[in-house]
Amino acid sequence: MPSNTVTRYSDKDLLEFQQLIESKLEKANRQLANTTQSLEDAAESKDREGDWMDDSTSSTDIQMLEAMVHRQRKHIMDLTNALQRIKNKSYGICVITGALIDKRRLMAVPTTTKSIAAKLAGNSTQQQAAEPKSPKATPKNTARKVLTRVIRKPIITKPAEEEIEEEDINDFYVDDLEDTAGIDLDGYSEEDVDS
Repeated sequence: MPSNTVTRYSDKDLLEFQQLIESKLEKANRQLANTTQSLEDAAESKDREGDWMDDSTSSTDIQMLEAMVHRQRKHIMDLTNALQRIKNKSYGICVITGALIDKRRLMAVPTTTKSIAAKLAGNSTQQQAAEPKSPKATPKNTARKVLTRVIRKPIITKPAEEEIEEEDINDFYVDDLEDTAGIDLDGYSEEDVDS
């Protein structure tokens, strides 16, 4: 019994996709080379600069360029994988549903592996998993309440020990000596006075 369902794109369509992907891959490689060169130049100029303000700006620029290089490498890998799927004649087949991905979608996003329906279904499933369930949706006998209690410990402060500086000590001795103004200290040694 012959089946009228199309399970893959024709060789003519695959050739059209291949040309599109190869042109995008060439462009992506050029952009990667330019971005990598900009990153190297920014790193060299950072080493030469001494101003901390310029250093902060340079660091931000370097981080941005590193992110761009990473993203561009991932895009190149996705394009290379798409070319491999063309060679395997599995390009354009949704990995979720097994149905053909719309040709317009593949022309717009040639690295895609999911149809719009599968992508939307996946996003809604992820969104539902991320949303918290309302307490009304759970049965009464399985609902749990979480009680928390904050216990605050009293803050015990130790009296600050007075720090006595050397100047204060000298002032102390001078004050003590002034109190002894009426006493003749000439007969005493310094050791006798200090004790």
